[in-house]
Amino acid sequence: MKIKNLKDVEETIKVIAQLDAEISAIDNEATKAINAAKEKAAQASVELTAQREKLLENLKNYSDDHRSEIYEEGKKSRDFINGTIGYRQGTDKVEVAEDTAELLIQAGFSNCVKIKKEPVKAALKNFDAAQRKDFHINLIPGSESFYCKAAERAIPEHVA
Repeated sequence: MKIKNLKDVEETIKVIAQLDAEISAIDNEATKAINAAKEKAAQASVELTAQREKLLENLKNYSDDHRSEIYEEGKKSRDFINGTIGYRQGTDKVEVAEDTAELLIQAGFSNCVKIKKEPVKAALKNFDAAQRKDFHINLIPGSESFYCKAAERAIPEHVA
């Protein structure tokens, strides 16, 4: 549809609103179907999941109780015909208190403290051209983009 006048603009916006409503309705139905399928799958697998968790628990308990028999010296896993069991070492985590950074700095360990220096860009918008040049600041004007926000009253009642 070629737009020739303001009446055509109004009609085009109305059509866009109707299309948006139809697309939204289709997306909503798809989301409902996906959620229903996920719920059905979760219900169908609840017993299987519980059985799997119980078997994993039994394997772990046996492995914990017979660790020296199952694993070779220095090994944390063992391959079997049907798979592998073993232990994974998680990565160490470091917890710090609120005053840790200050205590490190006072003790001479400032290399262990991250200090991020970053210009406040909102404040730099107010610099004049000479200041922007002196401090190597580029002011990039915001780009203009077209938009169309259809009014909900343009959406037919039977679509929603």
